[in-house]
Formats: sequence, structure tokens, C-alpha cells
Amino acid sequence: MTRNMMPNSAGNIAPGRSVKMNHIEKAIKDVVQSYGYMDIFLPIYEYYDVLKETMNDFRDENIIRFIDRNTGKSLVLRPDFTPQAARYFANYMSDFPLPVRLCYNGRVFRNVDLDKGVKSEKLQVGAELFGNSPLDADTEMILMSARVFRDLNVEGCKYVFGHSGFTRRALELAGDVKDAYHKHLNAKNITAISEMFPEDTKRDRFFRYLPKAFGSVETVDALEQICAFDDELKGCVAYIRTLFKRLVDMGMDEKALIFDASESAGLDYYTGITLHVLHAKVGESLATGGRYDNLTANFG
Repeated sequence: MTRNMMPNSAGNIAPGRSVKMNHIEKAIKDVVQSYGYMDIFLPIYEYYDVLKETMNDFRDENIIRFIDRNTGKSLVLRPDFTPQAARYFANYMSDFPLPVRLCYNGRVFRNVDLDKGVKSEKLQVGAELFGNSPLDADTEMILMSARVFRDLNVEGCKYVFGHSGFTRRALELAGDVKDAYHKHLNAKNITAISEMFPEDTKRDRFFRYLPKAFGSVETVDALEQICAFDDELKGCVAYIRTLFKRLVDMGMDEKALIFDASESAGLDYYTGITLHVLHAKVGESLATGGRYDNLTANFG
């Protein structure tokens, strides 16, 4: 009887594991708050309509939804903190002197693939920076992430960057075949892309190279040459180069910084860099983030 008292998608956390998770959570918050981020507490649910318009990859099959008996409106257990933090900033802190730094921690809820042993309920710690210059803000967030993993004695992390502006411009240049190219780019289908762009032109050579453009500074060097035919592409690559140089000058290992020119997730959401912190011994991202300069506009 007791074996069936809990939903399959939920889970308990045993005392030993709880101690470890509390230690990790505290270590992250200690670093984040040392950078001047202010703690906020956010509600566990939000209106469905609000999240639908403001969350990346929002799909009905990925959320836990219910009805508010007082209003009849649909509510959602929060699948992510970021839209909530943006709503809070826009509604309550818009007259604060910039930049504003906010942080949070708590549980998020997402319907997931139970066959992989993943539960719907997760703990999340995060930070949002509003109103700083792109280069300063991106640098701060990445250095803060690196310090977290250093304090947790996690060595060997790789910081994998995309640039949504770069990818959007590449798809624009693909013209009528941009949807097909986007699909093949996501799959890194080099053969299909070579058949789409077989000519020996700067444009075609660029499209053929893009799925292979994954690496550190040498990849950025190569891209800078290949992108020379378009000022917007060249500007995005130059930004990545400047960011990498600044991070290395401030103590990060050059080999830990990776640019993935084919990263194309969340193009309607992100406006600049995207970031995944990866480790060879872990099958998923240790941390994720990115720049979304248009998000607070959804809240006025």
C-alpha cells in the first residue's frame, strides 16, 4: 500500500542527500550575494497567460496546470524563475537606480520524460542582472558561475557559448531555405548542408562551415575570416572574441571557453549570448543562462 502513496513524477530526498543539496545551495547563494545580488521570494504559481507569453520553450505538455477556483483562470506551477523575476523587477523596481541585481532559489515544476528517471520537481538557484552594459553583465555572470564551481571544488568545467544574434543573422542569409537549414544545423547534418550549399562562394562556404564551428579561440579566429562578407555576423563574432579575451585576462582558462556557432535554441527569446556549463562526467548542463533584453517589455 505505501509503495503507491506518491506520484511517479515526485520524489523524496533522503537526509544524507538533503545535507549535500543544502550545502550546494548555500555555496551558490553565498557567491551570488557576495556580488551584490538581492534575494527575492516569488510565488510557487503564476497565471498561465503570463508565462505563455514570457517563457522560453513554453509548451502545455511541459507544465503542471490547474484552475484558480476564485477567478476561473488557469494557473501554472512555476517551471522557471526568470519570467517571475522580470515581472517583479518591472512592476516593483523599475524606478531603482540601475543596475539591479536579483537572486532566488526554490522549486520549479516541469513535466518530463519519466523513462529517463527524471522527476518533475527540481531545485533551482539563479540570478538576474538588469540594466548593465552587455559586456560588463555577461562578464560578471560568467565569472560568478566560475567562482561557484571553484568554491564547490568542481574542476574541468567547459563554458559553451552560443550567440542568438549570430544565428538569427545566419538564418536570414539562408533566405528561402532557412527552415530546412535550421533543421539540419540543429542536427549538425553536414552532408545535407553541403548538398544545400555546394558552391565555392563565401556565402556557401560559411553555411558549410557553421555546423563544424565548435571550439575555443582558434574557432573564433576562423569564423572571423569566414564571416568577413557580412558586417552583422562579423560584429557578433567580434563580441565573442572580446568577451573571451576579457574572461581570460580576469583569470579564466582559455581552453575552458567554447563557442558553438550552430547553437540555435530559443532564438525568439534570447537576444545575445547563451551559456551552458558542461562537464565530461555529467550528462546534462550544470548551469544554463543567457541574455534576454526584451523580456521585461512584456510587463510594461
